[in-house]
Amino acid sequence: MSMRNIIIPQRYIPQRYKSIIDKISITAEENSLDAYIVGGFVRDLFIKREPKDLDIMICSRRRDASGRSSGINFSKIFAKKYKLDDPVVFERFGTSKLFMDSKEVEFVMPRKEYYNTDSRNPDTQIASLEQDALRRDFTINALFLRLSDMKILDFTSHGVVDIKNKIIRVTDPSDIEIIFKQDPLRILRAVRQSIQLGFRIETETYNAMKVSSPRIEIVSPGRIRDEINKILMEKTPSKAFKMMDEINLSVKILPEIARLKNLEQPEKYHSDDVFMHTLKVLDRTKADSILRMAALLHDTGKYITYKKNAGRICFYGHDAESAKEAETVLKRLKYPKEFIQKTVSVIKNHMYPKMYSDDWTDGAVRRFVKRCGGELNLVMEVSRADYGKDNNGERLVKLKKRIEDLKLKNMLYPKQELLAGREIMNIFNRLPGKWIQKAKNKIEEEQFENPWLTKEEAIEILREMFRK
Repeated sequence: MSMRNIIIPQRYIPQRYKSIIDKISITAEENSLDAYIVGGFVRDLFIKREPKDLDIMICSRRRDASGRSSGINFSKIFAKKYKLDDPVVFERFGTSKLFMDSKEVEFVMPRKEYYNTDSRNPDTQIASLEQDALRRDFTINALFLRLSDMKILDFTSHGVVDIKNKIIRVTDPSDIEIIFKQDPLRILRAVRQSIQLGFRIETETYNAMKVSSPRIEIVSPGRIRDEINKILMEKTPSKAFKMMDEINLSVKILPEIARLKNLEQPEKYHSDDVFMHTLKVLDRTKADSILRMAALLHDTGKYITYKKNAGRICFYGHDAESAKEAETVLKRLKYPKEFIQKTVSVIKNHMYPKMYSDDWTDGAVRRFVKRCGGELNLVMEVSRADYGKDNNGERLVKLKKRIEDLKLKNMLYPKQELLAGREIMNIFNRLPGKWIQKAKNKIEEEQFENPWLTKEEAIEILREMFRK
């Protein structure tokens, strides 16, 4: 297969990787091995984008059985030479990982892959460089950079030109549907890379993604979660979710979002259906994982309230329902417990700023701040994005100023706990019970309205409560 003679100048290698790559090149030559940088790293060099993942392919110059272990063996030699921790080895795939200069480097062999119908994890076999290139997902990710002479190898004959033309295309058009059926995570990766790089997905590739989208069910929730996390950090994540809807991917991995499509809202507040409104809110938020996830799921409860009201457009209480839906989604996708708790808290409280009025007492403001806890700023941000430029935006500005004013006066938070549980038991000569928490809650409520409440005043309030 003919390939253009493209040489990558050394100056194109990012400085933070240059030392690592130089050491790999020297060590490979010392051991009569060929070393190549492969995958997205090479693509990113072409488009002058900061690369992240360094994958090194090691090939034996001898045609023998040791070729399968060439990457693993090289990583061990390399680790010993430079006094690194032992590599993490994955025998099934013939790969290993090393950590060097705070970077993770993966060493691989050229391989072919064989898939079972119910799994995206393949069995592997040593292969030629060309076979390895064709088993990869897209032409733009199938370029090899040979370290001995910095020459680019483009076995698909489309990689370089597709990068130039900003096109995402499968490596092997003759097996276009098989590529996605074997590993349906590639569908989600294509969506993500399209908006990440600003590339267009080639028509036949796009159609094959749509045909194979039901196969996403064999992908583990954790891998789907990782791709969604990356999408949420993009400048305009809505583009990805629109594309996922077009190829029927959303209904499989995020049905709670998919069913918001064509769900109308009161024209008084919104001109879009819930789906489009959600995507606009998503794009209006800053690139923070919890913030973006809360924006994505903040209206999922509207479908539940719509069904409860027998098809009438009535979304009262949707914030509580959305919090429940969000928890279901995040648990299904195996998000960490703390992430779930914070996201649910933001969604649960995002409607309160809309209800703000000048009639709120300082105590009401303090209660709101208490409800939000550490997620106060995230709640305010989702509210801002949700309500856009209407009058509720002015309410948010006023509420934010009230909060800042109270904070400056050191009057935003109640003083520390005035009475401990044991102290309350001793004062009132009572045995432990649920009444202690009720007493504490009573004192806290009083502190919201009167942050200068003294311990003596708190005791009198409790005496009055017990009399009643």
